[in-house]
Amino acid sequence: MRIGLKKIIIAEHYGFCMGVKRAISIARDTMGTDDRVTILKEIVHNDAVVEEFQKAGVGQSFSIDSVENGTVIIPAHGASPDVFEKARSRGLNVVDATCPLVIRIHRIIRKLAEDGYHIVHYGDPEHDETKGIVGHAPNRVIVISDLDNLNRVKSSEGRIALTSQTTARDVDFQQIERAVKVKFPRAEVFNTICNATKQRQDAVMELAPRVDMMLIVGSRTSANSNRLALISGSICKTSYLINTADDIELKWLTESAGIIEVVGLSAGASTPDFLIDGAIERLREVACEPVEVVYPKKKAKRNTLALKNDPT
Repeated sequence: MRIGLKKIIIAEHYGFCMGVKRAISIARDTMGTDDRVTILKEIVHNDAVVEEFQKAGVGQSFSIDSVENGTVIIPAHGASPDVFEKARSRGLNVVDATCPLVIRIHRIIRKLAEDGYHIVHYGDPEHDETKGIVGHAPNRVIVISDLDNLNRVKSSEGRIALTSQTTARDVDFQQIERAVKVKFPRAEVFNTICNATKQRQDAVMELAPRVDMMLIVGSRTSANSNRLALISGSICKTSYLINTADDIELKWLTESAGIIEVVGLSAGASTPDFLIDGAIERLREVACEPVEVVYPKKKAKRNTLALKNDPT
């Protein structure tokens, strides 16, 4: 079983985005201000990040009702207003780590609702971000996850606006936008996909045709990691989403699966660098010869995850 890997190319944009860095920094800073700190659900959708906070003694709760006292941190994906109200009514100290770009959508949704619009929101109805967005105008937001769902939006709804989950695939949103414009020619459109999401998607689209195999590092709970994997798989037939380096299977790299000489590597916006580094080291370890690693020309500052004494 010979492994002929010669080169690993890292995508131009990968890993932590601004909102994730900010949320982790807020949670890290909050740890030292209260004896009891609880994160509502997951600070970001990455298993390793969640585990690191748990190891550091930070609590986790999937409902405000089960947080008895102390400080509760609202995660990067945000929450609906009733969650904030319930937390404060229970005497909890609320620390808001919602991504500013998600907060922007909240503001857009509220303003549109006040102006009498019905909002068609393109996203995953079960995603935490979407649930929080709906909570800002529950009687005015209709969530659609595909074109078929658009049939649920009646022409009698009146003034229509379109928004999107921050981590949606840009090409899918464009398709939804065209369909909405056909059905509602005067619809107002707000492309609220965040720039970091688009950068990472574009980088995968540029890299995937140039390699023999693509690896996307990210948790399966991460919407943006899953979409990177979807894009990658649509271009490079040998493509995998991995949570950690341990998920890499040697059979993916053997000649029986085709000659794999060049591997492309990217990561979701909630994936810390140590998981990316781990994947690189794993590939180097199993290779039968030295492996060249090509990083982006403008490499961002390392995204460490030390929860104490971290200068970043």
